[in-house]
Amino acid sequence: MNIGLISHEVLETAQRITVTGFSDIAHYLIANPVISIFICLALGYFIGKVKIKSFTVGATVGTLLVGLLISLILKGAGTYEIDGTVKTIFFSLFIFTIGYEVGPSFFASLKRSGLKIIVLSIFFAVVAFAVSIVLFKTFDIGAGEAGGILAGSLTQSAILGTADSTMKGMLSGTELKTAESQMAVAYALTYVFGTIGVVVFLRNGASKLIGANLTDTVKKKIEQTNFHESSSENTVVGNIKARAFCLEKGAELIGKTIGSIEEQYDDSLTIIQILRDGKRVNLAPDVQLLEKDTVTIIGLLDAVLNFEASGMKETNDSEALRLDVVKQEIVLTNNFSLDVIKNLSENGIVISERMRDNDILPEEEELKALDHLTLVGSKVAISKAVKKLGYVKDTGTETDISFISIGLVVGLLIGAISFVVSKIPITLGSGGGALIGGLLFGYYQDRHSNYGLMPKATRWFCKSVGLNLFIAIVGLTSGASFISALQSMGLKVLLIGILVTILPHIASVYFGRFVLKLDAVDIIGALCGAGTCTAALNGVVEECDSSIFAIAYTPGYAMGNILLTVLGPLVVAICIH
Repeated sequence: MNIGLISHEVLETAQRITVTGFSDIAHYLIANPVISIFICLALGYFIGKVKIKSFTVGATVGTLLVGLLISLILKGAGTYEIDGTVKTIFFSLFIFTIGYEVGPSFFASLKRSGLKIIVLSIFFAVVAFAVSIVLFKTFDIGAGEAGGILAGSLTQSAILGTADSTMKGMLSGTELKTAESQMAVAYALTYVFGTIGVVVFLRNGASKLIGANLTDTVKKKIEQTNFHESSSENTVVGNIKARAFCLEKGAELIGKTIGSIEEQYDDSLTIIQILRDGKRVNLAPDVQLLEKDTVTIIGLLDAVLNFEASGMKETNDSEALRLDVVKQEIVLTNNFSLDVIKNLSENGIVISERMRDNDILPEEEELKALDHLTLVGSKVAISKAVKKLGYVKDTGTETDISFISIGLVVGLLIGAISFVVSKIPITLGSGGGALIGGLLFGYYQDRHSNYGLMPKATRWFCKSVGLNLFIAIVGLTSGASFISALQSMGLKVLLIGILVTILPHIASVYFGRFVLKLDAVDIIGALCGAGTCTAALNGVVEECDSSIFAIAYTPGYAMGNILLTVLGPLVVAICIH
């Protein structure tokens, strides 16, 4: 018996089984793209968390790379055919949520003194558009490559969706598939420098261009604006005391109602609990105090001492002193003077946060309708305050699906509007329209907080999974032509991407300093936002050990999300013609 022959036959059989097995798996995955999509998400999010020093590629790039790789590996078994409606649904959810979140700060920033930040953000977008068009036309860049370069270089993944929507309306068949493949490859090639390059430039280079010492500028800015790093913990604390007393026989308050007692003390104390025969009494203004009641009060020291002098015996009963303290965010319905702060304090309520248009409100600022106050105190005291001041903001966990769906319908209808300029069809498409819908409905919800709730967890899901599900489909349907697209684009796309990343930032630094007369802190903060690069904001905050850059970042970020997203359809339409 020839052992070598047997071994060879066994090896060939094993190889056939392996090839056959792989082929079966490949055909199954191609025929069932849902499984492949979730594989992309699973591996993409895992890869996105891997750190190289302080840099992570993020879930979006990770998901795209996995999708491209899977499609490339399974190329021999066929290509993925996934209904474009699926992409549109999930991208619409993603981009609507972006608009929903930035809507309040976007419209508020148009009214505030941060007009220069808005102008700088617009300038950045205009320069990015001009630089892109010049480079794309000079080097004969196609629509797909253009959309990918723009999205990656400016780290605005939403451009992929709005550009894809425009390409579907202007291209078809093989031409469309080629363009989508090129867009995915160009995005993957340019995203890394689009992030790292901006972080390094804004953290280490921007201030040097205009001869500013960033450390000194930060200190000066903090002094000028009276900025406090702990301002989000802004509190008003009065001379508050909580005490518990037993009503002994003959106490003058026996038989009096809660309402009359609190009125007697000019509302400078609040009865927050009554224990009667070991059980809690439901509190109401007309409830009378009885002998042997244990009464827990909270209020100013003088009022508490007067209360004690009315024939009370203090107790340290742990049950009586177990305060029912709550935290509640309320929305004001009228303008109020600062006296309201004093009144709240006297009633044992602490204001832990004051917000106006998503910005922290200084302590000395008068309160206006639609300001948000976060109150901490007894349930009874806060309930009384709410009746006088406004209403409780809905911060529940249930999403108002009807509100969100109507917003998407309105946005998608806006996106369907099209007009022609110089033979170029201009349209926002479904992505741009959903963004506008999100802006409008997010702004409305901020003004009417009891309607249209979209909790933080829901927003995260729509933004993250909505985008990355779209990205997974892009990768899976584009990977088959990945190698050919890479070979045809290669170094040229990478170099163009570097220029699209850096040149708008350089021009904007000089424009902000010498035309708008902004300091380095405002310029850098605004450009972190205008370029929608949160990583850059984190970088400068760590470098300077101050979050003061966030002041200019907020309006810049609101504008950047809108303007850069809208650039996608415009640039693609121009590159097709």
